Amino acid sequence: MSEIKLLALDLDGTLLNGEKQITPRTRAALDRARAQGVLLVPVTGRPAQGIPPVVRELPGLRYVVSSNGATIRDLEEGKVLLEKHLSAALCLEVLDRCAQVPMIREVFRAGVGYLSREDYEILRARYAGTSMLQYHLDTRQVVPGTVADFLRADPRPVEELFFLTGSTGEKAALRDLLSDIDGIGFADPFPNDLEVIAQGIDKGEALGFLLGHLGIPAAQVLAMGDGGSDLPLLQAAGIGVAMANATEGLKAAADYVTASCDEDGVAAAIEKFVLDP
Repeated sequence: MSEIKLLALDLDGTLLNGEKQITPRTRAALDRARAQGVLLVPVTGRPAQGIPPVVRELPGLRYVVSSNGATIRDLEEGKVLLEKHLSAALCLEVLDRCAQVPMIREVFRAGVGYLSREDYEILRARYAGTSMLQYHLDTRQVVPGTVADFLRADPRPVEELFFLTGSTGEKAALRDLLSDIDGIGFADPFPNDLEVIAQGIDKGEALGFLLGHLGIPAAQVLAMGDGGSDLPLLQAAGIGVAMANATEGLKAAADYVTASCDEDGVAAAIEKFVLDP
């Protein structure tokens, strides 16, 4: 087994537990890995502004892959290494196609989610009393009118469209409805939610780009995740680890299944595959 030089970690349901915190054992494992020269890279569906302080303040954190691979940032140099975004015209085509579908519609630009006042209030109600509520409030901004109106008024490219449906069946139907639109791809961060991103983007592609930039071979990467959008990430790494709370499909495709995010699963995998005895 090659010596691990880079940890590529999903955040929600992986590095972060159910309370959106890093457990003490996991933090200790990360510190020990950093002391061995191992680089930590968060690879998340969250926008850049949605990276919580508990992650941003980790010592030595330099690179962040956000929006499911649409953007890679070098925090130390304050620059963007990769951007693969959607044109406003393509977003408007998508929004027009699904105009009659009942769901929350958001568009992300520069790490901020924009949505209508009506959808904002539905979003607040949906996450009321959960650990995700403050994250949503901190990363969203209400716009006059609809998301489509916002894009017509400011037609710069965006990172993604984010649709929050009412069920897995509704999400599947939405994906089928949009599947023949050229130039778009999909990410599945949560069971009922669908992200529309630029075609040819995923967490694995982004990781490959970053590894080329850093000169690190895939064999020296340990990747961990829990959701469907993490499958390309695990496949792009030398060792792909699924959490015990991961989808069944991801667990079946992983090289190893660790404990859950609430049971120090990331720490257990780092201790097994990375740390010196």
